[in-house]
Amino acid sequence: MDYSKEFLEKTVHLWERYYQSPLTLEDAREIADNMIGLFSFISELEQKNGKIGFEELN
Repeated sequence: MDYSKEFLEKTVHLWERYYQSPLTLEDAREIADNMIGLFSFISELEQKNGKIGFEELN
């Protein structure tokens, strides 16, 4: 997927606090791709099996 430089910089800023070393824009691109993959997978599970119970976490 193609992300803007601004989006990748914001992603670095958001996620860098969880890493011991500085993140690159390529790291941010990988994080964004992985998050999209995760939420796509969750969406597929919900479509197949109904809600998976995240509402109970609140």
